[in-house]
Amino acid sequence: MKRILKVLLCIICAGLVGGILVSVLGGHNIDFFIYWGRLFLILIVSLVFYQLHLILHEVGHVVAGKLSGYNFVSFRVYNIKLARENGKLVRKKYNVVGTAGQALMSPPEVENGKVPMAFYNLGGVLANFLFSGLCFWFYLLLPDPWSIIFLASAIGGVFMGLANIIPLKIKGVPNDGYNLFLLSRKQNADVRHAFWVQLKANALQTSGVRARDFPPAWFEWVTPDTVNDPIIAAVAMLHYAYLLDRLELTEARELAQTTLDTVNKMGSIHKNEFRCELLFHELIGECRQDEIKRIYTTELQAYVKATAIYASRQRLLYAYARLFLRDAAKADAHLVLFHRACEKSASLGEIPGEQELIAVVDGVVEQREAVTL
Repeated sequence: MKRILKVLLCIICAGLVGGILVSVLGGHNIDFFIYWGRLFLILIVSLVFYQLHLILHEVGHVVAGKLSGYNFVSFRVYNIKLARENGKLVRKKYNVVGTAGQALMSPPEVENGKVPMAFYNLGGVLANFLFSGLCFWFYLLLPDPWSIIFLASAIGGVFMGLANIIPLKIKGVPNDGYNLFLLSRKQNADVRHAFWVQLKANALQTSGVRARDFPPAWFEWVTPDTVNDPIIAAVAMLHYAYLLDRLELTEARELAQTTLDTVNKMGSIHKNEFRCELLFHELIGECRQDEIKRIYTTELQAYVKATAIYASRQRLLYAYARLFLRDAAKADAHLVLFHRACEKSASLGEIPGEQELIAVVDGVVEQREAVTL
């Protein structure tokens, strides 16, 4: 989304410069400059109101979700996240690569094999289009300069709505339109079940339930052959989290490796998450230099940097510093960042498992030190 905004800003600046050059070279009068100045103002204000529409978009999901029987879990704009914790809203820090915001809710229980999903996914786009229509109405009623502001807001909302309703995957993350496309297909009963599981698991983890306590039936049906879209891929990640949280490390590693080796349609985010975990297993296992360098590519390093606020990522970097670099100072720095990430995490159910994995790393260090004595 940030990349899209940068491209738009470049187009605006190029258009403005081009307009000025044409005006100067063509000898146009002051009215021509006013026209270009007005257009530039509309486009700049549209970008500003685009941020407002981002918030409205997520609010639309919350409202549509509530009307569909969902319960509020969390609300995120960029890396600022509000989550319900012990009955209160608390501010956390979190981001998902490829997304600017997210409104996550707990779905109602399945009745007659069905759960309302369409309106919840459409809520954000409907909020953008409805507010844009209202702004356009004010644009027609009001004189300048107020009319320009409302026109700009309408344009920003239409752009936000179209960017979300046209089916797209950004770095492997589906937008609302892509989710609706997958969920609406009659033959995609597995996808609808996976969507429900994903939301339910997130709600439970936010409330403090650990992955090891999830019902195995939620994800044991997922095999590499069935991971053909990002929604089911997320459930495959839940299966991995379930095994890891039970400290079934061999089984967890095998699942990650098999999924990466056999699934071709998995998005870059899920691939990189599995690669991060394979790197962790290699560090606490054989810790082969060639294998670590093979896994820890430049692409994966960039992903690790982009997701450094995750507790799991600081756990990986702590293991990398202690077990591979053998740099105590760097390890201590990542341990501090790990504890900070735990404090800011909205997923309370993940924290105990991550702390146990830090203890696993410390145990491996002690074992290797004992061997060298």
